[in-house]
Amino acid sequence: MTTNYGHLTWEEVRDADKDRVVILNVSATEDHGPHMPLDTDTVLGMAVAIGVAKAVPDAVFVMPPLPYGFNEHHKDFPGVIWIQPETLIAFVTDITRSLAHHGFRRILLLNSHGSNHPCLDLAARKTVIETGIICVSASYWNLMPARINELRKSGIGGIAHAGEFEAAMYMHLHPERVNIERSSPRNLHDPDSRFFNLDLAGGGGGAMLMQWWSAVSPDGTMGDPTVADAETGRRFLEAAIEETTALVREIRALPILPRRDHH
Repeated sequence: MTTNYGHLTWEEVRDADKDRVVILNVSATEDHGPHMPLDTDTVLGMAVAIGVAKAVPDAVFVMPPLPYGFNEHHKDFPGVIWIQPETLIAFVTDITRSLAHHGFRRILLLNSHGSNHPCLDLAARKTVIETGIICVSASYWNLMPARINELRKSGIGGIAHAGEFEAAMYMHLHPERVNIERSSPRNLHDPDSRFFNLDLAGGGGGAMLMQWWSAVSPDGTMGDPTVADAETGRRFLEAAIEETTALVREIRALPILPRRDHH
């Protein structure tokens, strides 16, 4: 059976193993510096999801992606499409409710755009409360910080947005779409900050401040894409697929616990 949800017939959905993990990639359409396309988050997120499906084809279905997200703070850059957070939460929850209605019991909201994470966390929680199924939210880079740090060439601050991590993976997947010669290192946040470093694998924790992107990044880049190369990108992507596959295996094995009414 295909792992592509959109390629299933309704009869195949009816007869499918409802404990397969349904992966929904939620991403964004936005600036990624002068060196990368607007579709970066979708391309990378789907590469992870499809890689997981190849690794465990009997364990997942991959939904068509949602290529728009919560990113109004990027709208000073031409091309950005933004969705209000309340709309995104409601829309994603309608999708998960639909999947639950058809009998699916395990969903992974696979995030590939940082600012989506709080929205998807809430959508996952709402899904669990309203349907009783398992719904997990995860940004794939948060599954692999140690592995990113093993592979990276840039220092802390070099991997945030359109930096080494994303540029290297996109170069591996579609080198003809990346113009790395147009990039420049833009470590515009303080790598020594305890709380406000946005590096995906070494940033500060415990606080969140997301300012207008045009105020903190004149060209839409945060990090150092100049050190990116396709081979490191292949290894980044391989690690992301492996760690997300491990998460999927755990989701598939989780018991669905009954509620207890204590009234």
